[in-house]
Amino acid sequence: MRKESLEFLRKLLNAPSPSGYEAPGQKIWCEYARAFAHEVKTDAYGNAVAVLNPGGDPKIMLDGHADEIGLMVRYIDEKGFIYLQRIGGVDPALIRGKRVNIHAAGGTVRGVIGAPAIHLQDRDKEPKAPKLHESYIDIGVKDAAAARKLVAIGDPATFVDDFELLNDHVAVARAFDNRAGTFAVLEALRLASEGKCKAAVYAASSVQEEVGLMGAQMNVYNIQPQAAIVVDVTHATDTPGIDVKQHGEVKMGGGPVLCVGRENHPAIHQRLRALAKQKRIRVQIESFSVTGGTDALAIYTKHGGIPTALVSVPNRYMHTTVEMLDLRDLEAAANLLAAFLLQLKAGERFAVKV
Repeated sequence: MRKESLEFLRKLLNAPSPSGYEAPGQKIWCEYARAFAHEVKTDAYGNAVAVLNPGGDPKIMLDGHADEIGLMVRYIDEKGFIYLQRIGGVDPALIRGKRVNIHAAGGTVRGVIGAPAIHLQDRDKEPKAPKLHESYIDIGVKDAAAARKLVAIGDPATFVDDFELLNDHVAVARAFDNRAGTFAVLEALRLASEGKCKAAVYAASSVQEEVGLMGAQMNVYNIQPQAAIVVDVTHATDTPGIDVKQHGEVKMGGGPVLCVGRENHPAIHQRLRALAKQKRIRVQIESFSVTGGTDALAIYTKHGGIPTALVSVPNRYMHTTVEMLDLRDLEAAANLLAAFLLQLKAGERFAVKV
């Protein structure tokens, strides 16, 4: 990966940006975009959009979501222990014993999600995963008054797991879901800026996907695109314990994933497949998810129907604190999007032929 791009990705992933508190990551994204975008703007809720060739046609929206899952301070007991509310799909079984940063008005407060030592657990009882309200953050203070001097109800918290390269290609971070997508759409815009792009390209870093696909809906209203491509992560199913007959086969390092069905417009899907073959970009195919949805699900029904497609990056251990992906898959996704943008004809539209 290009040195400047890798450094941008590192900064983006390390910035704390839980749903509703995305400003730190959005600032980094906007600063990077200003080097090549014709316009960079934000809205009332912090959605960020970088624009290339604003007078072009068609108007294409590229979308990734900026927010990550996290926690929020809900209650402080008399001993100064802090009880939690989830922001997005946090798995309570995975958080005990983890360090967290509470992002308070006075600065970052480090804490630990308490876990009773195995010696003190009742081994006669059947072990069970704790519920979220049974977990707490310990910030090392003596009582509630001391805790309230540092944190307040509503302060967000993120896990202390920053970006790290395991080797030349594989990396881990707490928030590949979905800073990988915001990185890919902006890299695609950068690459398209180096060619002759006839389309108007609006790369969007949307807020609050993890709590209801909210920011993408705002961006659709503000941009009003003629077509859209969303980049998100998808489950890599190549690790032990996952039934590919139930969840499909997706391999980390196997290339970006093109999704089929439901929100995925067949004409855009076929264009992406043809381009991948032409550019010798290896891709994988998966069916649409029956257990969840991305920003594409929120976009495609708006304004009477917006032709939309989903391009995904294989991601191991999604919604844990140590997500893992192959940076070559991420680069390939950006390259495929850039090829799509540069191949668009002036005034082109996508429609299902009947």
